[in-house]
Amino acid sequence: MKRYDVIIVGSGSAASQAASILREAGKEIAIIENWTFGGTCPQRGCDPKKMLAEGAELLARAEQMRELGVDGSLSLDWSSFKKRIDEYRFSIPTTKTQHWNEMNIDLYQREPHFIDEDSIVIDGHELSANQFLIATGQTPRPLDIPGGELAITSDDVFDLDVLPESIHIVGAGYIAFEFAHIFRRFGSDVTLLIRSRALKAFDPNVVHRLIEESKRIGITVRHDVEPTRIDGNVLTLSDDSTLEGVVLNATGRIPSIERLRLEAASVTADHHGVHVNEHLQTSNPNIYAAGDVAKSPNPALTPFAGQEGRLAALNMLHGNTRALPERPAPTIVYATPPIAKVGLTVEEAEAEGIDFDVKETDMSHFLTYSRINDSTAYSKVLLSAEGHVIGAHLIGHHAPELINLFSFIIQNKLSHQHVKHLEVAYPTAASDLTYLI
Repeated sequence: MKRYDVIIVGSGSAASQAASILREAGKEIAIIENWTFGGTCPQRGCDPKKMLAEGAELLARAEQMRELGVDGSLSLDWSSFKKRIDEYRFSIPTTKTQHWNEMNIDLYQREPHFIDEDSIVIDGHELSANQFLIATGQTPRPLDIPGGELAITSDDVFDLDVLPESIHIVGAGYIAFEFAHIFRRFGSDVTLLIRSRALKAFDPNVVHRLIEESKRIGITVRHDVEPTRIDGNVLTLSDDSTLEGVVLNATGRIPSIERLRLEAASVTADHHGVHVNEHLQTSNPNIYAAGDVAKSPNPALTPFAGQEGRLAALNMLHGNTRALPERPAPTIVYATPPIAKVGLTVEEAEAEGIDFDVKETDMSHFLTYSRINDSTAYSKVLLSAEGHVIGAHLIGHHAPELINLFSFIIQNKLSHQHVKHLEVAYPTAASDLTYLI
């Protein structure tokens, strides 16, 4: 039986960041992956999805500019986009494995499970380690209806060789809205079946505006029915009506821990993830968890997975000297238009008993947006009694870039006066900041 200093289970962002730190410290490491090396984001998640979203955004921008004199037809070719995406995502495993081989990290591409507190088995072969890092990420939540296994998931979208004529999306989160807009812009008939409050982490006013824009571009949005069964390519709804076409299960993601047998390693977990303390240490002091699989305060987003991987590695090396920092978590839904948020919502600020004011701004008449005919641009900013930004909620073309500025403002506790004196280029979205606070 081979024994390592550290065994990392998973190979995504958290695993990659941790492996680099641990190997540089001279630790003997193994990485175990039950799929292809490289993780979800670059192969079947945010990276290829954003490549599709760029096409959708380009088409949306062209349509907006028609009233301003842009003429001519524009269309999106699914197969061409897929070819480029496949070239990108299929290169990831080779790039990753070459990098780790050069670092003298042992790689195992097998399904693992724990057999005790310091041992794991792959294909009948036992490996042990002084410490473990669980960084297995998340997997799509099953659609719990008869025939639910016939629905595709976000993992399967990039394997579609042909653009679906009709696609019916079950869900109300990031994945549901992003793919609804992508498929609609590419030319599919899209139905969005929302079973609960849509995008509940976002401001309701911003979400309402996105839903209205979704309807305007031809997405059918239904709140009044639920899916009850799938037979072949026919989806039956709770009102006994049926929809024919591809069904996309976008009901969320769950931690990838089902086959790990964590109980054998004395690691506590539930349907939210592996339980960790502020140091990302599990109930077994020699096992840590990081990234989307960990039940931490951070959102399940790639940048936070990387940060957690680094923090876990440093704590494994130096004995829990670092705790999870409290910091704003900017997040974006890449629809057309995109929406973004950072910091507290009104509901959250009220629940915390914070004294705050709200400033809402229709930005559509600003030159930044009127010059591109963006009628959706809107902001809602929460300001503390001391004049500091504690939350920002945006919709519009420039939301993804603006939200990073708001994150910087919140993280550095800048007041309105500070923002007014920031030197920024004009005319840019950043030059509008002082009017939003």
